[in-house]
Parts: sequence; C-alpha cells; structure tokens
Amino acid sequence: MARFFVLKKNIQGNHGIIDGRELRHLRQVLRLAAGDRITVFDDTGWEHEAVIRSFGSESADIEIFRSYEAQRESALDLTLALGLTKGDKMDFVVEKATELGISRIVPFASVHAVAKLDAARAEKRAGRWQKIALSAAKQSGRARVPEILPPSEFRDFIAQGSGDALKLLFWEKETAETLNHVHAAQPAPPSVVAVIGPEGGLSDEEAALATEHGFYTVSLGRRILRAETAAVAALSIVQFLWGDLGQQSAGADR
Repeated sequence: MARFFVLKKNIQGNHGIIDGRELRHLRQVLRLAAGDRITVFDDTGWEHEAVIRSFGSESADIEIFRSYEAQRESALDLTLALGLTKGDKMDFVVEKATELGISRIVPFASVHAVAKLDAARAEKRAGRWQKIALSAAKQSGRARVPEILPPSEFRDFIAQGSGDALKLLFWEKETAETLNHVHAAQPAPPSVVAVIGPEGGLSDEEAALATEHGFYTVSLGRRILRAETAAVAALSIVQFLWGDLGQQSAGADR
C-alpha cells in the first residue's frame, strides 16, 4: 500500500486528515479514491493502516483500523554534518542518509567548500532537502522523517556543542585512528555526530578546531573517497557499530 506522512495532531482516535503535498500526491499523482486502503505514519514513530473515506477541497478524511509502533527506527540518535557539495550530490546524501536511519542533517560551509549559498538559496535548498528526506522515509518504511537544519558555518556548528554525544570527524589526513579504536573506547554512546567535509576537504585548522571541541579525527581507510561516498560509508559503519544496521525488528500492535 502507498505510504503517506501525517502529523500526529491531524489524527484523533481512529480519524485522520491528509492535506498539503501529501494530499496532492494521493489524489493527483496516485489517483486514489474513497475506499482505497493506505498506510500513514506520523511524527511520533507510529504507523497506521487506514482507508480513505472522503475528499474535501483541501483534505482527505481517513479512517484508521490498525495502529502499531513500526520499530524500524534506530535507537541511535545520529547526526550527519556534511560540507556543502556541488550540484545534486547533497540530494543524493540526504536520500541515502535517510534510508540509513539518520536523525538529522546539518549542512555546513567551510574554507574549502566549492558550493556557496546565500540566505535565499540556502532556505530554498533546505526546503528541497526536507522534501527528499520525506520521500526517502516513505520509500524505506521509516516512521520518522529526519530533520534538515539550515546551512551553517563549520566553526559555528563545531562550537555549538553536542552534549554527551560521541563526536567523529572523518578526515582524509588521519592515518592512525580508526573507528574500531573508537568503538573499543566508546562502546555505547548515547548519540553520535559524524562530520564529513566537502569536496575540497577540511583544512588542518578546521580539523584542529574540531579536536579542541572533543571530536575524534578518524580514517575511513587508505583510499580517498568522494564526499558523498564517504558520507554513505561512514553512516553505514556507524550504524553497524553503534546502531541497528544488520539487526531485525518487529512491529507491535497497539
């Protein structure tokens, strides 16, 4: 069945409302009609099987007949901070990071970043990335849509602090520290922040600044990876070591 995102506030008991972009997708793209069965998921991690009852001018009314906690979300709170990249590479990373169970994505500008965004373009791109994340969440069966934060400066992001999170900076110049070493020292962190630089990489000064703020600089191996490849590889390894990649899950009816 087709999956749609519905805010929890739009669900009351066994009644729900689909509106906005999701309504247009349901009605104009998929051309569903009253009586068709669908699956909806809300912003609290619950999934609902429902049937379309009627259409209004700006919404569709649905009746929910089964609800369950999908349990497809990783228990690991995982943030990806990614240097701004050219073209549609960010689109690719947002999509794949969502499939890999990311909690949020923070794009950042840095010294060697090729892509530059002014305030207006940054807002427009962030909106596009949020739509891509929603689409990827629907496709991958996720019950939560990751948050896409507005682009920031690398120095500002690093200085914000991340509480008790395990902070990792994947850096091509690191030759000694590996994720296996870090995992041995930090086997069960409450959350992880993973930083990947842009196409031009991070400067020595930026890496030093990160270590001053508690980041481990770690290597992904001997080969130099493109930024988008490094992001997918890093997130996959982090989810395997500390998250749920490779594990099975089962839903629980309510």
